[in-house]
Amino acid sequence: YGHNYYFTMEMHTSFIYHGGEHFKFRGDDDVWVFINGSLALDLGGIHTPLAGSVALDDLRLTRGAPATLDLFFAERQPFMSNFRVETEIQLQPVGSCTVWGDPHAIAFDSAASQEAGTPPSIVDVFGHGDMWIVKSALVSIQGRYGPTQWTENGLSATLALAVGGPFLRGHVLVIEARDGQITWDGESILQEFPSDWSVQDLIKVQYHEVEQPIDKAQLHRPIHGIDVELPLGVTLTVNRWSKHLDLIIRMRPQAGGQDGHCGNHNGDALDDTVDLIKGRMELRVAKSDLLFPKPSAFGRDAEPKVRELSACAPDVRAKAEAQCTKSLGSKAIGQVLEACIFDRCFGGEGFEA
Repeated sequence: YGHNYYFTMEMHTSFIYHGGEHFKFRGDDDVWVFINGSLALDLGGIHTPLAGSVALDDLRLTRGAPATLDLFFAERQPFMSNFRVETEIQLQPVGSCTVWGDPHAIAFDSAASQEAGTPPSIVDVFGHGDMWIVKSALVSIQGRYGPTQWTENGLSATLALAVGGPFLRGHVLVIEARDGQITWDGESILQEFPSDWSVQDLIKVQYHEVEQPIDKAQLHRPIHGIDVELPLGVTLTVNRWSKHLDLIIRMRPQAGGQDGHCGNHNGDALDDTVDLIKGRMELRVAKSDLLFPKPSAFGRDAEPKVRELSACAPDVRAKAEAQCTKSLGSKAIGQVLEACIFDRCFGGEGFEA
């Protein structure tokens, strides 16, 4: 049952420091607030309502840079529960972007609109080579897109993922499909399945079997899953198949903006079509920005011809639609259903492995 005493609460979020913000609290009992990992407000102990505040200008934060905020609260009395926060801090929501299949993407803003009940739009990038999935001042995530033995007419899948940038202090994590390896600064890690690996205060990785695939139409088992925790609250969920990857990126909007196959994370789902993204930036990664050890062997391939579902053989399409409708359940609508049918039509049965 619910009650308003003898309970605890914690909050973990991030924000962009602009200057002039304050964090004010009034209540009881224990309250501790950490900003960028340092204790900024301490009202610990059993007490009647107390007030405390911190001026963020006194914390030597960098204007325009992201910062973290962690709050811990405990109500330790059976009466008089008080909790009040006042702040000008603009907290950043966590968004998710899913990249799967040929590869398709549900961008950050489209995923947010999906949670509000709007069918998501899909961003398809069928070209080969090394592409920006997320490009920002601090966070760099690149995808290596190329054909597999199952993709038809030059269509792509995500063959590998590279993560780097200042938020990783110059280190680089590369995740390849199961026909490749997982590396940290070029050194192989997580060679056993299952296994765990970490660098204190920087990265934590768990390589294990998971129950449900990112691509709900995938039928192959077991599912080799990778969960990655990174600075700034960035997390990765990766399904590692024999020849390709599916992935989910979770992160907050970045200071100074961001862009890539996952869109610009600005709250507007309508400006993340593939044409608009290509109009804002070059999706192909320049050699000087490359996180992978060497450029993709497919980087100079001609752009594959965009296939239409009308080109799928009627019997193959009917079977694909039945399988996707069953696998996706309530999500079998709009472009999500079309993307699933597309993968089964042109990726083939073996693509899922």
